[in-house]
Amino acid sequence: MTDLPLFPQTTVKSILTFQFSSWYPTFAKHSIRSTVIRPLSKEFREYLDADGVFVPEGSEDALVCTIAFASLL
Repeated sequence: MTDLPLFPQTTVKSILTFQFSSWYPTFAKHSIRSTVIRPLSKEFREYLDADGVFVPEGSEDALVCTIAFASLL
């Protein structure tokens, strides 16, 4: 048995790679049809929160953040 860490080191690049907006355009024909709904209404956010789904503050600006972080890579 090896002493590999349970989780690999997290980098900005790896987090951005897992964003829906990063991988979906490439794999759209192999994935279910999806629609991004923005902005989320207050009522919908409350519904998600009540079910335990976490929507981070500022996530609605994800595309802008992706472009800004990409320049750091």
